[in-house]
Amino acid sequence: MTTVVSRPGVDSPYAWRLAIVSMLCIALGGGGIYLPMVGLKEIAADFGDQRAVPSFAYMVGFFGMGVGGVFMGWLADRTSPRVPLVIAGLSIGVGGWLTASGGEIVLYVGYALLLGFFGNAGTFTPAMNNVQGWFDRKRNTAVAIISVGPAISGSVWPQVYRVLLPEIGWRETLTVYGLVAGLLLLLGALYVKPAPVLRGAGGRRREEKVDLPMPSSMIMILLSAASFCCCAAMALPFVHMVAYCGDLGYPAARGSEAVSLVLISAIVATFVMARLASAIGPLPVSLLCSVIQIGSLVGFMVARDITSIYALSLLHGIPFIAIVQGYALNLRFLYGPTIAGWRLGVVMLFAMAGMAAGGWLGGFIFDATLSYRLAFQAALGFNLLNLMLLSALYMAQRRRVVSLP
Repeated sequence: MTTVVSRPGVDSPYAWRLAIVSMLCIALGGGGIYLPMVGLKEIAADFGDQRAVPSFAYMVGFFGMGVGGVFMGWLADRTSPRVPLVIAGLSIGVGGWLTASGGEIVLYVGYALLLGFFGNAGTFTPAMNNVQGWFDRKRNTAVAIISVGPAISGSVWPQVYRVLLPEIGWRETLTVYGLVAGLLLLLGALYVKPAPVLRGAGGRRREEKVDLPMPSSMIMILLSAASFCCCAAMALPFVHMVAYCGDLGYPAARGSEAVSLVLISAIVATFVMARLASAIGPLPVSLLCSVIQIGSLVGFMVARDITSIYALSLLHGIPFIAIVQGYALNLRFLYGPTIAGWRLGVVMLFAMAGMAAGGWLGGFIFDATLSYRLAFQAALGFNLLNLMLLSALYMAQRRRVVSLP
């Protein structure tokens, strides 16, 4: 027998403050993943000038975060969303120091486990699931606040690293990041309370059975595959933007500006798409974002001047976060307010795998062809598959609505 745990505060000022605190915690937890990007040459110099070393650390950090998200979502359901955040704070605080103090294997293990699986993973999925439970009205706006956390992280931490790296080196920089982010995450955890949701015996969160447009396993497969495809397509031009601009004869600063335009556009578009999802539903918005990304990828295949690249970067930024936040909104729309936390963790696992695979695939194809044209075509193929998968779910949902009396 299930009971409803009554807690005041839904749609309250505390709920909005919690959304902001959770967003900041996500921005703190994701900061470590950007050091191998910004400090690639410095880290490589410590390991025989092998750029594959920081690149691999970046990749296993993403995979660790994705796999850990499933575990952390489950753990938050069994205990409280505060528990994963405490684990994240401790892991990042200790992990920054340990990862910076060892050799190549320690670097990989530190990024995969301490900074990824137990660190960054403890911030996003539990926070996204928890904050949605604190809102009945304006839920999509609250989800948008949570969703911009990674973009804030990607905007702020690289600037911090650019200042610290020349002064103290990458090892001390990673140690500083771990101590600062870990301490602030522990403080943030003190503010987090579990949302009022349906719970079973022992206070554990329990998912209710709901009427779905297709078998639950098929919905999870479609959304997981769609998230992998969209993120693989999304990551390829984003990760290789600076190099692509360099191949066209533009300095690295122009490529960095294009990356910044993607993030700026992403932050603004996230809130716009959240409002649109409130009006027409999250699944049509996900389809719209997929179509927009197809347009940007087609444009990158033919763009040659920097003005066009800037314009396409702004276009590419529109679905950059919005399409990912759409998976969280779609899951809650389909499964209801008692949705199990592990479901979003699974979908985010495939999204992170797509980001890692897309970034790697771009370099692999370029090394084989000495051109990004085929790489952008591969990204377009992934995005077309994403559109097909989302369309299948949309048609099933439409058939269900039409068949209802």
